[in-house]
Amino acid sequence: MKKYCRHHDDTDIAVWYNGSTEDNMRYWLIPKSGGDNFMYFFQQPSGGLGEKLREAALSGFRGNREYVVIIGSDIPGLEPGVMEEAFDALGGGTEMVLGQAEDGGYFLVGFSKAAVHKIGAVFDGIDWGTEKVFQQQCAKAKELDINLKILNTKLSDVDTEEDLSVLEGALQIHRQSLTDRKWSVIVPTMNEEENIIRTLQTVCQNCSSEARIQEIIVCDGGSKDNTVQKVKDFSQRVSVPVKVTHSQPGRGFQLKHGVEGATGDFLLFLHSDTHLPSNFDVAAESCLKRPGNVGGSFAWSVDTDRSDGWFFNLEMRILKYFTNRRIQNHELPFGDNAMFTTRHVYDQIGGFQEVYLLEDVLLVEGLWKVGHIGIAEGEPVITSARRWRKWGLFRITGLNRLILFAHYLGVSTETLALWYYGDKLRVVMAANKKNA
Repeated sequence: MKKYCRHHDDTDIAVWYNGSTEDNMRYWLIPKSGGDNFMYFFQQPSGGLGEKLREAALSGFRGNREYVVIIGSDIPGLEPGVMEEAFDALGGGTEMVLGQAEDGGYFLVGFSKAAVHKIGAVFDGIDWGTEKVFQQQCAKAKELDINLKILNTKLSDVDTEEDLSVLEGALQIHRQSLTDRKWSVIVPTMNEEENIIRTLQTVCQNCSSEARIQEIIVCDGGSKDNTVQKVKDFSQRVSVPVKVTHSQPGRGFQLKHGVEGATGDFLLFLHSDTHLPSNFDVAAESCLKRPGNVGGSFAWSVDTDRSDGWFFNLEMRILKYFTNRRIQNHELPFGDNAMFTTRHVYDQIGGFQEVYLLEDVLLVEGLWKVGHIGIAEGEPVITSARRWRKWGLFRITGLNRLILFAHYLGVSTETLALWYYGDKLRVVMAANKKNA
């Protein structure tokens, strides 16, 4: 329906819901980036299906619509062409259209304004939920002398477990992938021999079950230290499959390359200096189950202790507060928040871009176009404070804000990366171009 409305400015969608709130429905069906301003939400009236259909139809005509078409919410095979056929029929003088369902009911009913005075009676006397519905509705239209057209397309709805094969075929998803889903954890590295093993240990130790982890993929960008060998040694000591891949340096390049070899249903992107909380897989999956969430991240914390001094600890508490506010209020996690999504959504938005900087922000912006980014409940991830210890809060945070502001003004990611990394990136870029 959204596809149809985006190409027809004179058409809108009224969602009639039951058992929820308008805020929840908007969160589910309207992405963070907005744009779908053709959607309206109404609470279903009390009564049976006939009363609900009658009110939905009459409400549209009270809003001065020329045509009203009602469809079921359980028709995975519905395509824009079906809507074209229905509206073309109504625009050509037909007063009522019906789309026949395979089970003896119907998946679509529509009216033109010429039939508005007959809608009050058209749904009376129908044995809803039986295989007689379609024939009874046709007979009722004939009884009321309504000019009726049956659409050429016949579709299946999803009412019972036996109907799940219809859903699988339309969405190209097997039901097993919805019940036995596993995680691929992708970790980009560059000279991380001091941190990588502890990070990998937290993945294995803090999951609810090692069976939930399909694999850990460490994508190295050309480490000169002992990172790769340490990872290979670690892989021999654990039951979780740990793979090492290689790509040109740059988190965007490394993460994209790592995902290409991933086989899990869920993807979690983990920085090599960030530790996951207990039962992270359960918390992350629960976050993704909320209708509307297409991605998520964890709340954030940083590893400080008393030896850092009171002022540094105060700075980190302030940073922690504002970081979590950014995630919560603006749905804007960064890479060290351990972002996650499904493989299906990742492929849908095009995944990571091959950039040296802001790969996380670009992924977030892609997720915003199709839904929302939630926060996993429970404990936060814990990131190393080494950057702030070395460079200080104001330098690191100030530069990050400048980079983000410049990005929103349209400065290219390559230029921003050169601002951030300086001459050492120029050397890397020259080497990459030479090897390309």
